Amino acid sequence: MLKSCIIVFEDENYHKFYPITISRPTYDILSGSKTNLERIKYHFSDFRIFTICRQYLSTSTVEGEFNKLILINGSSVFRLSDLEFIKELKKNDTQTLYVKDGKLVAVVLFSKEIKELRDICKDQSEIIKGSKRVEDVDIMTFSYIWEPIIENQRLIEGDFDEYFKDKKANIGNAFVYGKENIVCEDIIDGSGSIIDAREGPVIIGKGVEIRPFTYLKGPAFIGDRCMLVGGKITDGCSIGSGCRIGGEVENTIIIGNTNKYHEGFIGHSYIGEWVNLGALTTNSDLKNNYSEVSVKQNGTLIKTGNIKIGSFIGDHTKTGIGTLLNTGINIGFSCNLFGGGLMMEKEIPSFAWGNDSLRREFTLNNAIETAKIVLQRRGFLFDSYQLFEHIFNESKKQRKDWIKNGKRKN
Repeated sequence: MLKSCIIVFEDENYHKFYPITISRPTYDILSGSKTNLERIKYHFSDFRIFTICRQYLSTSTVEGEFNKLILINGSSVFRLSDLEFIKELKKNDTQTLYVKDGKLVAVVLFSKEIKELRDICKDQSEIIKGSKRVEDVDIMTFSYIWEPIIENQRLIEGDFDEYFKDKKANIGNAFVYGKENIVCEDIIDGSGSIIDAREGPVIIGKGVEIRPFTYLKGPAFIGDRCMLVGGKITDGCSIGSGCRIGGEVENTIIIGNTNKYHEGFIGHSYIGEWVNLGALTTNSDLKNNYSEVSVKQNGTLIKTGNIKIGSFIGDHTKTGIGTLLNTGINIGFSCNLFGGGLMMEKEIPSFAWGNDSLRREFTLNNAIETAKIVLQRRGFLFDSYQLFEHIFNESKKQRKDWIKNGKRKN
């Protein structure tokens, strides 16, 4: 019997998921109730699983000798509907490459040198070109950061059927509609709140506190230890663990440990971890002329094919009170933005400080000291010095150009 392992890899298109993947691999993108890696681990629980990504994010290596290697692209989303493909990957004894619309999904290899694997994952076009057997497969894959938002309602519904359907709903004192579509471990309270699962399931983790005047409408996923402090959460939201959420949130993914405690609207957005949105921070997710929204990544405007696209906000970024965010804005890692008014710029680099008219660099030392305080308040220890330093240095040119362009406008 062949000794096999799974290697989940990040391909060369990780920048298409900025700003979220500035500080995490592509396979750690949250969609529905799971990350891509968590889904793969669930479906391949009988395999040893390794990961390969940019070295500054992980130094993990593949350990052991294996006859058969199954390489899986970390932007692939494995679901219950993919069981036949999963079975084929497990039993396939022929070197095969699987693609979706020309994009590499998975590769089955035999007797390949471990040292060559990191190079294999750098350029999928070369892998496809050099493969003798190529098969098309119908599996969900992400190509840009807005796609998880677009698919999030469908993914929450699928996750409920796959992972949670037979679990009980311990509702507490909330007013409930569609109880059969709700699963929750232990709501601390829920008095004076409404959980509405008539149009889609609601999945609630452990230790969640739901305070009065909260309206939670499915499809929705609320992770462990979240606090919902009033307002509306509707139309396909995924809120990762440890978040504090108030105001109005619609069709938005938040990775975790983020504060949106106060009033303000956030819609059709993807927000990282340890973000703080000041009171009345609000984003636009629809242009006045209802035209297609474009998103700027690395200085290039990319058409999204959608008219409802909100904001993309990287880890550790903070906004001051009354901050207004332009449609399709892309904000980097550890920014400090304030001053009220509309942020007109479509792309803001990591470690940016100020607003459209006042632009400076958020120094590395100040950013780290702020992050230390934020984590300590939640009982976490800051240990990301090298990550902060790497991102700070990598974003210097983009930040310098942003500051210079601001001076020209003034």
